[in-house]
Amino acid sequence: MVKNEYRAVIKYLHLKGMTPSEIHEDMVRTLTDNSPSYATVKRWVNEFKRGRESVEDDPRQGRPPTVTTKDNLDLALGTIIQDRRISCRQIAERLSISTERADNIVTKELGFSKVSARWVLRLLTPEQKRTRFTLSTSNLELFKADEENFLARFITMDESWVHHYQPETKEQSKQ
Repeated sequence: MVKNEYRAVIKYLHLKGMTPSEIHEDMVRTLTDNSPSYATVKRWVNEFKRGRESVEDDPRQGRPPTVTTKDNLDLALGTIIQDRRISCRQIAERLSISTERADNIVTKELGFSKVSARWVLRLLTPEQKRTRFTLSTSNLELFKADEENFLARFITMDESWVHHYQPETKEQSKQ
């Protein structure tokens, strides 16, 4: 359930004449771990006693984030793809937006995180998923073909014959 649904239930039970503790007990019995806290129930019952009708949140002060547009998302993504070492400040300057909004676009909207001075997607791309799937499938076929000698053939000393990622050297990383 979402907040508005909880509030609607609290309002309904309050209008039936139940006390906040009775409402809370009823919701705990029905919803178990997903029920709101007693303090939340009590606060909303008091709001409804004071004459509040709406179960929606009140509007908050401040401007809504208007710079998180599709154009800015596309520009930020293009900028990151061109140079993975770019900072949020530089992205903000290129898009003429605040650093806070640039950080929000890059981390929350596009799903990047900074790893070793580079922007890296938090989730695997479809290409990376496909590569892992094909490697796993071929390894499973090798295992089924010869279960006894699989590990002896698969791992030799401290090296593995499955490499799909070559890390950069320190010299390459400095550039």
